[in-house]
Amino acid sequence: MNDLDQALQVAAEVTSTIAAAAAAAHPRETGGVLLGWWLDERIMVHHAVEVPDPDATQGSWVRDYDTAQVALQEALGDQGHPWLGYVGDWHSHPANFGTSSQDLTSIQRAANQYDHPLVLLVHRTDGVVEAVITASANHPLIRGLIPDSPERGTT
Repeated sequence: MNDLDQALQVAAEVTSTIAAAAAAAHPRETGGVLLGWWLDERIMVHHAVEVPDPDATQGSWVRDYDTAQVALQEALGDQGHPWLGYVGDWHSHPANFGTSSQDLTSIQRAANQYDHPLVLLVHRTDGVVEAVITASANHPLIRGLIPDSPERGTT
């Protein structure tokens, strides 16, 4: 088990949802929020919710705060799981590259509002999802790749 496996568990439904949304949006970026919880020092990601950006391009997707809050509240109501909450963001890159410096800055800025680390998942066109777990006082920055397959993770 590597550092990423010890710090992150992603349900197979999450990567499947992200892959389907990325394919539907191609050649534009798309993205959204991740729902889950923290268990000790581990982030448990159980759902990905798309937050559409009508102005998304091949090189940009922006998460509108108000739209994301509505999507988040609807998803939490639909799921009805008492532990679920916001644990990070995801988005797709229509070109075959992973996280950018802007991506890292954005998720780190968001993480500054939480006591726990957040995760960013970036779907690449080669079918791989890149994961970044933000650094905090008690948690190092961790990066790694998650195969884009239903076999990944558990629920």
